[in-house]
Parts: sequence; structure tokens; C-alpha cells
Amino acid sequence: MSRTLVAVALGAGCMALAASAALSQDAKEGPTPQSQGYDLLGKKVDKGPELKGEVTDAWKQAPMHSVRAIKGKGDDVTVDLRAMHDGEYLYILARWPDADMSIAKKGWQYAAEGWTQVKGDEDRIALAFNVSTAAFAEKGCTALCHDGEMKTGAEGEKADLWHWKAARGGLHGYCDDQHFQFDSEKGRADDEGSSAYKDNQAKEGKAPLRRWKDDADKSGPFTEDTTVEVAADFKPEAGYAVPSVLLRKPKGSRGDIDAVGSHADGHWVVMFRRKLDTGHADDAKFEAGKDAMFAVAIFDNTGASTGSEHKKSRVVRLRLE
Repeated sequence: MSRTLVAVALGAGCMALAASAALSQDAKEGPTPQSQGYDLLGKKVDKGPELKGEVTDAWKQAPMHSVRAIKGKGDDVTVDLRAMHDGEYLYILARWPDADMSIAKKGWQYAAEGWTQVKGDEDRIALAFNVSTAAFAEKGCTALCHDGEMKTGAEGEKADLWHWKAARGGLHGYCDDQHFQFDSEKGRADDEGSSAYKDNQAKEGKAPLRRWKDDADKSGPFTEDTTVEVAADFKPEAGYAVPSVLLRKPKGSRGDIDAVGSHADGHWVVMFRRKLDTGHADDAKFEAGKDAMFAVAIFDNTGASTGSEHKKSRVVRLRLE
């Protein structure tokens, strides 16, 4: 599917589940940790790895922990996790199987009758880190599901959400920084600042606002620098396509996480990088020698208006060496 088709969508939901972790069968990918009260060891390194969506030699030296993310009986996926830190940044690498690279998500396409939005969503991975949710250690993401809404269970409770979206900046260095809070209307909320994307849609909502520049590299990011506004007399060939979001550099706390992913050999590999302490109250704080608890959600070419649309893992206990 074309890398140039991009879109916007996110919902929320969760359902109760539990699953035991399974260690990967691929011994060539690196060692596995000897768990002593933790699942995933964040290896201490002098210098962090380069931001790449690849299992590089540096990553193969880090202990690996594999966890199953489940949507229903017989519908699960194994996610291989690795972590490092250099005293300033936390680095996490996730790898999981996905036969198709889904990044279309209602991108714009031109035909003889005019512009239409194509079918298809995007692949995503989300990491939910506990901040102050009492039931998270036992229930994981189900502790964030109350009366069909995603939120924490009591005033003052929070969880940090790292939300990587393949079509909305995930291929070009960005990850959406969000959080869960105790709020009936905005239980899952964006961190302060602006996102890495905005709608590429004309006012009437029936056509894109911007298109690729004629000399643009269409495998690169769709930004103001690589695009121009669609003129009224612009009539491209049938099949001409543009994304339905315009990418930009995120600002504020919402842009705390650097992340990039790649899809090859039927797998996604996504690398996250974030400061151990961002100084923002809506983010989890990580410290060497202390444990952090998180859960993983996998979205396979889907939105998330209900909890049944994505796969969820049990709690993973991360310890920074």
C-alpha cells in the first residue's frame, strides 16, 4: 500500500484480559533476561543507539522480553521488547509480526469523477505507563476502563500513553504523547502542546487542501515544505494520491517522544526515545534501579472506537539497570 496515503483516527477502549508472557523462539535476536522481580531489563549504556526502526547490533546486546497482545481467543500477536538507558534517555524497541504495512487511512485519491477517500486505516503501537493508577499493577490497561470509557479510576490518578501512529508521523520520527486521567469527557487526553499532524482537507471537506509539489520525494514526509495548495484547475491523472494529514514538528509536552518505525519481512520494528524525566506533570518519570509498569496495545489497520479493535498485553515490569 502506498506510503503516501496517510490519515487521522483514534478512539479508545479496553476489555479485561490476562495472558502469560512467552519468550521468543528466535535465539539469534539476542539474549533473554533472567527475571528477578522484573520482566524487561533496561540495559545501562554509555551512549544510546541511533534512532532507527531496526534490530541493530547494539540492540541485539540488550535483553529481550516477549509478551503476547491479545484481542480474543486465537487472535494474538507476540511483541518482542528491548530497552536501554544512558542516564538521560530511555530507549525502547518493539518488534511484532504484521503481514501488511497499513498507512492509508482514508487518504485522498483522484479519479475521473473527482476526489474520494480510500479505504484503509493505519498500524499503530501504544505503550501505557503507570504514573499513579492504583490498580494498574494488577490489571494493566483494564484499570483504565470504567463504564465503557477510558480513564483512570479516581481523582488524581494518571497513566502516560506513548502512541506511535504509522500514518501520522510514525515513519518520520514522531510519536504522540498522551495520557489517561480521571475525567468523564476526556479520560484519554493529549499532552499540552500540538501534535505531529493536522487535517489536509479543504473547507467543504470534499477534497484535500494541499498536494505534493511536482518535484517532491513522495516517499518522504508530507509537509508544508513538500506541498502546495490545490488550485481550482488542478486535474491530475486518475489514481493520483495524497495523504489526508499534513505532518509537522510537534510542540510542547505532546512532542516529548522521538520514535521511528520500519516495516520489512512481515514485521514492524519501532524504536522510542524519551528523556527519563521530561519535567512535565503529564509524563511518567523513570529512574535507574526502580521499576516502571506498562502494557502494550497493537492496532492492525484499525481505529479504536471500542476495546475489541486492538490487541492488549498483560503488565510488563521494566527495571532500569
